[in-house]
Amino acid sequence: MFLDTANTEHIEKALQSGIFQGVTTNPTLLLKEGENRGQKVEELFTKDVPFLFIQAVGSTFNELYEDAHRIYSLAAEEKKIGVKISLNQTGLSVISKLKQENPDYTILGTAIYSADQAILGALAQCDYLAPYVNRMSTHGIDPYDAIKKTRAFIDFRNLNAKIMGASFKNSQQVIQALTSGAHTATIPYDIYVQMIDKEVALSAIDVFNQHGYELRDS
Repeated sequence: MFLDTANTEHIEKALQSGIFQGVTTNPTLLLKEGENRGQKVEELFTKDVPFLFIQAVGSTFNELYEDAHRIYSLAAEEKKIGVKISLNQTGLSVISKLKQENPDYTILGTAIYSADQAILGALAQCDYLAPYVNRMSTHGIDPYDAIKKTRAFIDFRNLNAKIMGASFKNSQQVIQALTSGAHTATIPYDIYVQMIDKEVALSAIDVFNQHGYELRDS
């Protein structure tokens, strides 16, 4: 699992769980924190974030390509940072160029709204593919069918791409994405809390603790 946020406090709390492989961010999340990208990346690496995905921005090949290289240069260890690139014609061209230069570059293809788009990303050697689950649903697209078809394509051809479900509004969407074939998911902090701190479970834990305290102190 990955955590989809740029909030340092949330990242520190969530990483204590031991279940998160890293953090994904985007320009909207970074802007919300009120810090520039370089400063935020430097701060997050001081918090022992195991892996960090940053969105490359640019409307032309050169802009996107150059920004991807700026992102890779932000980490002292190349293996701790990856670039998110939106999957359109320009994005595919940049991904191809980057992978030719260095097959070890980690790339997450984003802004995926269909199986055919994801399949092209897999063929372009994306390491991860991010179908936007909730956004697809709101546009009348079945995200879980797209995930199933993408997973079948990847598995049949033994490709290296992994599906990382993204864009969630509730925990049930996360579970359905994973059970539909997504290898992993990137989730906001509030959905992580929804998934683990169930009210009925917390009530039961409170009772266990209370009875335990009574036994301990008797």
